[in-house]
Amino acid sequence: MNQKFIVKFEQGPYEQSYKISELDLTGGGVNEVFQIIDEEFIETVIERFKLMRTDFIAAYQRQQ
Repeated sequence: MNQKFIVKFEQGPYEQSYKISELDLTGGGVNEVFQIIDEEFIETVIERFKLMRTDFIAAYQRQQ
């Protein structure tokens, strides 16, 4: 899509997406994208999902 790779993570009702321009890669294509999405990155994605859930619960509780 528009010369970008879109990497999307979903967990329940939450979603994170990352757009990586082909121009930012050195020519490795999708294989290079998988190199970027390493274990350390995935760990931060998981932590961000936890924060998203905490933020949503807090917002929901403020409306009660």
